[in-house]
Amino acid sequence: MSDHDRVVFDLKGYLVKPAVLSQNEIEVIREFTLRQKNNPQSLSPHERYLPGGPFAQLIDHREVMNVLLNVIDPDPEKIRLENVFLSYRQQGEGEWRPHAGGRTTNPNYAYNFHDGRIYAGMVRVVWELNEVLENKGGTCFIPGSHKANYNIRTNPVKSIDARNSGLWESYGCPAGSLIIFSEAVRHSADFWQNSQSPRVAIFCAYNHINVRHHKPDFKPEVIEQLAPKHQRFFREVYHPQFD
Repeated sequence: MSDHDRVVFDLKGYLVKPAVLSQNEIEVIREFTLRQKNNPQSLSPHERYLPGGPFAQLIDHREVMNVLLNVIDPDPEKIRLENVFLSYRQQGEGEWRPHAGGRTTNPNYAYNFHDGRIYAGMVRVVWELNEVLENKGGTCFIPGSHKANYNIRTNPVKSIDARNSGLWESYGCPAGSLIIFSEAVRHSADFWQNSQSPRVAIFCAYNHINVRHHKPDFKPEVIEQLAPKHQRFFREVYHPQFD
């Protein structure tokens, strides 16, 4: 993780890494993921659900790990992947539902900086498999809100949460780009406004090995067929002091 990216992530709460994947990688993963969505019965049982299929190669993608090792834990054995889902939206589809933001003692969402290092709770990794036009449906953020002192989670000021408040920002990026953000930053989905192509994005939730947010719902047959280096991301939660 470069010093620039480290400062931006700490300042804003999110990063945009454009054009991380090659055109061939994009096409293979997008086609297979849409097949999982539209015709899963055409696939083997262990490929019908994420993270099965070619997407598995992105679990420990170098650009992802470069960030997670700097903001979750420097030991890759202590990083978990606890949720993966496809976000698919046609023109006009979506919602506006701001959530998270501000300081918290909940270890799943807490964001801290201590002794020269970031300590983030859950970190979302988003793979955008189609082009995203700026302010036309990508995930939106209130930059810096992961360190806000006022409680904007349970008592948000309505004028702040309004899409046109002037506080929200989003991004534009080519297909194959990577968005990484702290779950602690206030963020929201938006309405997709690209008539040329749908939004096809894969959302991943990474966390530390000693905490869990989502209920386990991965299909055992999917995890069992992953390469050992990827299976380790789905281990049970425990405290590393017992290693």
